[in-house]
Amino acid sequence: MARMRWPMHTGHLEGIDNRLKVMKHMAYGYRDSSDFFLKIKAAFPGNP
Repeated sequence: MARMRWPMHTGHLEGIDNRLKVMKHMAYGYRDSSDFFLKIKAAFPGNP
């Protein structure tokens, strides 16, 4: 049923998950989490 509501393949979700994990690893030395969340928003500009 969820497939009808959100037509997204699992490969796409795995790619997003992998990209977030890499970004989290690269953001290890940031002072606060707001910089990390700004990076996420810049990487995935589809949703405000």
